[in-house]
Amino acid sequence: MSPKKASAAASAVTIDEAIEDCVLTRRDFYLGLWAGRKLGLSDAALQAYARSIVEADYQAPGSEALIQKLERDFAARACVVTREEIERELHRLEADANRQFMVSD
Repeated sequence: MSPKKASAAASAVTIDEAIEDCVLTRRDFYLGLWAGRKLGLSDAALQAYARSIVEADYQAPGSEALIQKLERDFAARACVVTREEIERELHRLEADANRQFMVSD
């Protein structure tokens, strides 16, 4: 493969990774809004909480760490939300974020 083609292939991977990062960030923000509403947060606190969910996923990447954080947050507020509900919402919001990104691209 020529250096130019190799560079183009590497750029494509980088673009794909950037797109995936944007989708996951959007998913996490929406997940934070969903969870914050379940927790009964005020509008002002809701935005900050959603940003904290995005940050949590950057600190410990992966759905499992995010799900565990939400489980802890729900338990701390005695808010009954099952793991299955969190996972279902996570997957739904990821699909929504993918659709939104494809429309805006």
